[in-house]
Amino acid sequence: MKLGAKPKKNWHNPAELNQRYNRLSSSINRLMILDHAWKQVTAGKEKFWKLAAVQKKTILVEVKLSVARNELLARRETLIKELNKFFDKPWIEKIEIVKPLGVIHE
Repeated sequence: MKLGAKPKKNWHNPAELNQRYNRLSSSINRLMILDHAWKQVTAGKEKFWKLAAVQKKTILVEVKLSVARNELLARRETLIKELNKFFDKPWIEKIEIVKPLGVIHE
């Protein structure tokens, strides 16, 4: 600490923590939890199902094989329920499938 600088404020109660609440850090934390939850819920399927993006309450998933696509379509509702268990409020409403980047379909 530099000479004459004010020392960092220590928190004395939980109300002071809420004053420093940052919406961006909350979103980043939620994405980190989603990444962890996705790996646990889709154990073994990670090489076929890649979490690509999140748009509002929709997860976008890249699928490499048509068989894996069909399985994801069949398990979609179950996956949503399992993923939402990791959050205090249900967050995910839909899972959509997107084409992997770099794949050309004729």
